[in-house]
Amino acid sequence: MSIRASGIRHQKNAPIANGDSPVDCQEVLGHDCPHRRRDRDAADRVQQHDFIPSAGRLVLRIPTQLNEWVISSVVKEVSRQLRVIGAGDGASAAFARAVVSRGSPTLDFTDTGYGRHDPDAQFRHLDAQYPSVVIEVSCSQKQKYMPYIAEDCILGSDGDTRRFICLDIGYPNSKKAVISSWEPSVVLNAAGEPELTAQQTIVDMIFRDEDGNPNPDEDAGLTLQLRDFATETLSGHDDLCADPIRIPASTLYYYLVEAEKNMAKLQQGQGVVRETKPWVRKRRRQETPPEELHDSREAKFPKIEESVMAQAEKDASS
Repeated sequence: MSIRASGIRHQKNAPIANGDSPVDCQEVLGHDCPHRRRDRDAADRVQQHDFIPSAGRLVLRIPTQLNEWVISSVVKEVSRQLRVIGAGDGASAAFARAVVSRGSPTLDFTDTGYGRHDPDAQFRHLDAQYPSVVIEVSCSQKQKYMPYIAEDCILGSDGDTRRFICLDIGYPNSKKAVISSWEPSVVLNAAGEPELTAQQTIVDMIFRDEDGNPNPDEDAGLTLQLRDFATETLSGHDDLCADPIRIPASTLYYYLVEAEKNMAKLQQGQGVVRETKPWVRKRRRQETPPEELHDSREAKFPKIEESVMAQAEKDASS
C-alpha cells in the first residue's frame, strides 16, 4: 500500500497506488500533513514503511506469512554459509565471523534526502555503520518502487550498501517469481565528474516461471562474494574475501513452494493443534492497580527534594 506524499499535503483522501480504496490521511498518518516537514514527521509515526522523497511516496509495509517464510529461509541459508566460511582460518574466516543478520531495523536517510526504509532483512559487519547487504521480498505492486528504495539505500549509505536484492513473488494471476539486484557504481557525467549511482546488475531473473516451473539454468540464482558484506574499508582489496555465497534458483524455488504449502495449510486450518483441553474456561490476568505510596514513604519525598535542591544551589554558588 502506498500514498502519494505530494497528494497528502493537499488532500484529505490520498489515493492508494495499487488501486485499493482511498485512505484517509488523518487516519493513517495522524494529521492532515499540510507541509513537507510534516510529511516526514508523519512518516516517522507509521511503523514498517518506506518514505521515498524522490518518488513522493509513502509505502506502507504489510508483511504476509508468505513473505516472512521466504525471507527467513534466505537469511538462514546465507547465515549458514557465512558460518561455514567463518569456521576456517585466515582473513576470510575472521571477516565472515563479524558479519551478522540484523533483522529489519530502520534505515533513516531523511537528513540527506534519501528517505526512511524498513527492509525485510539486512546483513551488517559488526564494525560497519551501514548494512552491506539488504534483502527485500515484494509483491508486483511494490516492485515498481524497488529501484527507488535500492537507490536510497545505496546512495544514502555512500555506497556502503553493496548489494540490494529483491525477490518479487507476488505477480497477480501468475506463479512467476523473479530476483533483481542493485550495486553501487561510479560513472562519469557529461562534465567528466565521477558520480555515485545505483546500477541494476540483475534484472528480473526468473526462478519460477508463469506456469510454476523452476528455472532449469544451474547458473541462475543469487550469487554474492564475501566482500559484499562490508564497506571496502573493512573488506580490503578486490582479491581479498572473494569467497562465494550462493543460493541457486532451484533453491529459491523450493523456498517459495514450501512457504506456499505452509501458508495454505494454516489458512485451511490443517495445522496440528493439541487434542485435549483440560480446563473449563480461560482467564486473563487481572490488571495491576497503580502503585500507591504509603503515607510514611510519601512524606520522605519533600525532604529528599529539598536536600537535592539545597545541594544544587550550594554547588552553583561554589
